[in-house]
Amino acid sequence: MKTLPKLASAVACVAAAGSLAIAPVQAAPATGPVKDVVIVPGQTFGSLPYTPLKDSLEQSGYRVTVLSTEGTNLPADARVIAGTVDGIRKAHPKDGIALVGHSVGGLSARYYLKELGGASKVKTYVAIGTPQYGNPAGCTQSGTAHDVCPTTPFMKALNGGVNAVGSTQYYSIRSSKEWVDGRLTGRQCRMAPISSITSKGDIDHIIEPLDPRVAAQVKAALAGNCQGQTVTAPVGSINVNQTLYPGGR
Repeated sequence: MKTLPKLASAVACVAAAGSLAIAPVQAAPATGPVKDVVIVPGQTFGSLPYTPLKDSLEQSGYRVTVLSTEGTNLPADARVIAGTVDGIRKAHPKDGIALVGHSVGGLSARYYLKELGGASKVKTYVAIGTPQYGNPAGCTQSGTAHDVCPTTPFMKALNGGVNAVGSTQYYSIRSSKEWVDGRLTGRQCRMAPISSITSKGDIDHIIEPLDPRVAAQVKAALAGNCQGQTVTAPVGSINVNQTLYPGGR
């Protein structure tokens, strides 16, 4: 069984390659164009690997915040997202906000949207390589993103009913060798997979934030452009075993 990727292997690869009961709020998010982007890191990645993505988005005119969440307590990370979004809305009440979550960062971001009322405040949600239905490897990692285990209360709440709630626009980005396919029930744009850089899905997963092609797809999503297929999947049509390791087992 694969384990959740670690940042150390990413560095080596780059060098070589060059409350649960809260009901979701359904009010429409800000209708103005997306101006503010909040990047939510993956597990133990920290903010540094997201500097190229941040710089690229800022060069395109976006205001970008990269959180320092560690991805080891996803409900707590969701609360950090909530505070950040509220601060941005106070400063720029007419501008649209987007969440860009990498790996488990996409889970805490979606938990915020679905369980903490964030769908009433966020216009666009972009998940990069996110295990939307969990990863069985998380079940054996006590204290380290254990929330990602498919059977936890966190994941059950996250995936009960429709996944893509509210009027937020949902996008999924992944490499062709990704270890998860990122599908959701509800309406979602599934971007065309980016051709793999390496032969290993876990390494591709780690270096996605450094790939300029990923940045280009993020920008397309922020502009409302689906470079792939928009799908509305019914409740109950997806389970964790269907979403793991599409690049080959």
